Amino acid sequence: MILDGPFELDPSRRYSVDLMSFRVDTRISKISVGLFAYFGPYVVQISALFLGYNRKEEEVSLIKPGVNFLTMESISMLPPQCDGVVLVAWGEPWRAGEGSVTWEELKESDYHGMKLVLNQYEELTE
Repeated sequence: MILDGPFELDPSRRYSVDLMSFRVDTRISKISVGLFAYFGPYVVQISALFLGYNRKEEEVSLIKPGVNFLTMESISMLPPQCDGVVLVAWGEPWRAGEGSVTWEELKESDYHGMKLVLNQYEELTE
């Protein structure tokens, strides 16, 4: 399920992700959420996280300045010629106290948006 996006980028530029977080109701669990970049016909995962039970915060960070929580790398580069990014979720959504919910219900009532900060840069050429 696409939670947010796609967000188009200029493929002639290079980007890194400085910050990526999203807000989802703390009652939601049993899903994974990831940021994906696409370039031409290809898609690559930049970061992802499984939402388990008993989360205390609505805001979930995949990437914070200085750390990608999937790769533990300090810089999260988007691939060259990246056309855009998209936030994708998969799994079997579960709402505490109610049970299974549809993706449409989750997106309509439990998902509260994302924050994405990209850094645009130029590669040094010799």
